[in-house]
Amino acid sequence: MNIAVLLGGLSPERNISFLSGRAAVAALRQNGHTVVALDPARGSQATVSDEELMAATPKEVTSEELAAFDPSKLMEFVSSAQFDGIDLAFILLHGRYGEDGYIQGLLDLRCIPYTGSTMLASAAAMDKGLSKMLFQVGGIPTPYWVSVQPEQAEDPALIAEVLTEINGPLVVKPNDQGSTVGMTILMSPTDDSLADAIRLAGAFTKTVLVERYIAGRELTVAILGANALPIIEIEPKSGYYDYANKYTKGKTEYHCPADLSEEVQNHVHNLAVAAHHILGCRAYSRIDFRLTEDNMPYCLEVNTIPGFTETSLVPMAARAAGIEFGDLCEEIIRLSAE
Repeated sequence: MNIAVLLGGLSPERNISFLSGRAAVAALRQNGHTVVALDPARGSQATVSDEELMAATPKEVTSEELAAFDPSKLMEFVSSAQFDGIDLAFILLHGRYGEDGYIQGLLDLRCIPYTGSTMLASAAAMDKGLSKMLFQVGGIPTPYWVSVQPEQAEDPALIAEVLTEINGPLVVKPNDQGSTVGMTILMSPTDDSLADAIRLAGAFTKTVLVERYIAGRELTVAILGANALPIIEIEPKSGYYDYANKYTKGKTEYHCPADLSEEVQNHVHNLAVAAHHILGCRAYSRIDFRLTEDNMPYCLEVNTIPGFTETSLVPMAARAAGIEFGDLCEEIIRLSAE
């Protein structure tokens, strides 16, 4: 099969996407496919060399670096000769313009099959506020939240109202980013600290989510087809599971399968499958939870294109279920084609 692995892109998770793509390119080639790595941010000149893939690092992308990219390059990319003879696009673009339905819609217009969720499901999952509304409809517990606009950081009355409405620790984050980009946890929020957190999140989005912080254990569940894989507990050695703790080796411990009672495992698995289906996800996803001391799980979000290096969480859960990385890639291709 002729496969184009889409990586890089125009989001702050650009460099993480390179790492995900590098692992997939190697595995798919080992499986016998003809594979090319393509970066949509480069338009019609999208080919990424093996040397560039090998040099990729998880370094954070600055706003200045992102500003140099033109989103119109996406249309140039999909309409270019790069896709001539391509049987499948294996999408590993994280964040905006890759995980939010944009690239999926363009590939639909070009009639190029692709892995993962459809345009509609991708857009719904990327919109955290919309996802949480759908979770509520489906009876899936999710932390209480309000949505604000970045400019409302300058409105003292609104800031005071939010602090009164969500009494206690807060999580402030962009409505449509991943990898904790622009996120702040406020354990003792004040008017000033909340305003600053909204400004930070607002640098990455047009809508900011202010959410009640749920104390407890951090869990994640990978969905493959109709099945939930073994639950992973994420335990940073210090602080919370931010960008540095996600992508710096040795800063976080992972327990797979998580040490949970059978009853709690089943409950979390059922909620994860329900969250996957209520958003209309396809083939695979990863669902993040917080588990309170009294074993109450709260669903935070669904990731339709989660990290995909050989040491990322979805491959880790698959390996615990007896599925090696190369076989995981093949199964995602098979499930996406159904």
